[in-house]
Amino acid sequence: MIRICGLGVNPPAETTLETLQVLGACRVVYCDLADQKTFGWLKDYCRKVERPKSAAQVVAAAKIKGDVGLAVWGHPQFSSELARQVQLQSRKAKIPYQVIGAISPIGSAFARSVSFLGGDYGYQGIQAYELETLLADSKVLTTRLPLVVYAESAPRARWKKLFELLRERYPKDQEVRLYPVGGRERIALAARIDGAALDGGVVLVPAPIAPAIGREERARL
Repeated sequence: MIRICGLGVNPPAETTLETLQVLGACRVVYCDLADQKTFGWLKDYCRKVERPKSAAQVVAAAKIKGDVGLAVWGHPQFSSELARQVQLQSRKAKIPYQVIGAISPIGSAFARSVSFLGGDYGYQGIQAYELETLLADSKVLTTRLPLVVYAESAPRARWKKLFELLRERYPKDQEVRLYPVGGRERIALAARIDGAALDGGVVLVPAPIAPAIGREERARL
């Protein structure tokens, strides 16, 4: 059995007890976290932690007696290409696997900022993209809904490309919130945001205009 676990966007703060218990019961855990400090932290909870060379290596290890764990950043179904490849190859090899619940980048956005999601009026939707997915087709971006963009680790040139897109599509005074992996929240304006400020994490961008129903309700108060 392969136990596929997400450690949350900001491990260990967002790593659940269930995840640690599941990984702790595995004979070996493969972990591809970019942050070496967090990788070292995970070793305290597991019998053995290794860097995976490929999805095939994880699947092959599962053919030996005893559960094998896979620990990835964020949520396995949202944030990890490796987790998706392990699932695909496990099905082909007819090896059972289980995906354990985790805090996704979207869930992290909800937890971090009420005002980002519309204060007391809220929105009827939210858009969330992995960094490379959005850059590959930026036409999908709409400023009518709050935006979440995430990546555990990416070249600063790619983050710079994202911030150029934000400057192009949003007002100059648009607030942008940055949550670096392992770092504190930073707030910047779209016109001044710097691509050198981030290696990995979550970017939150509120919608520039509150929903019409929210404005009408507030006006009546």
